[in-house]
Amino acid sequence: MNDQRSDQQFEQPISSSAMQDLAGVLARMSDALDNQSLFRSEIRSLRDEVAALRAEREAESARREAESARQEEAVRTLREEVASLKRRLSSGQGDGSGIDFPPAEFLASPLVIASGGEFLGVQGKGKHFSLKDFVQLIERKESATVAVETSWKRQDGHWVLVVRTESAEGGREQNIVLVAKKTVTPSRNTVTEIIRLNIDGNDAPDALLLTLFRQLKTVLNG
Repeated sequence: MNDQRSDQQFEQPISSSAMQDLAGVLARMSDALDNQSLFRSEIRSLRDEVAALRAEREAESARREAESARQEEAVRTLREEVASLKRRLSSGQGDGSGIDFPPAEFLASPLVIASGGEFLGVQGKGKHFSLKDFVQLIERKESATVAVETSWKRQDGHWVLVVRTESAEGGREQNIVLVAKKTVTPSRNTVTEIIRLNIDGNDAPDALLLTLFRQLKTVLNG
């Protein structure tokens, strides 16, 4: 009899108000699911948009870096061409005037200083630092705001490099005189020795030359 009563209770029709309530619940659930799906779709769309903007920004940044590197390389090449032309003019190759200019071997030999009975040079990444490298470092300072002039002369068996720089801002000038000579070390190595470095009329002490060479070594080794 209990089973019969239970079956009878399940067989009783649901009232219209209960059906309306159930329909309302289902409608709200359906709306909630639709909204959730819409939100997810919007989130995916926003994520895709952010990813596209990030990729576009990275591509633009890479393009700018490449363009900047290209321009720097073009400027460096142009400066080297100008410096080469200056050296040719100084050596008299342009007009046959025969102005003194150091030989290539002298410029390419290791640049050293004498300290405590030893010859100290600069070695960076498997390559020694030469007088030619030193001159190129100075000439690279030339820009739209800094003018650089270099000249050579032979004096008492030594080579004298005279460098004059002038800044367009304030008209500040700097004069550098470097005196070097060819030297053969006890190890029978041919080097170019700096015997004097004068900056604005003041001779640089040995301690300053040592500091300069240490800084050059740090720069060359990155």
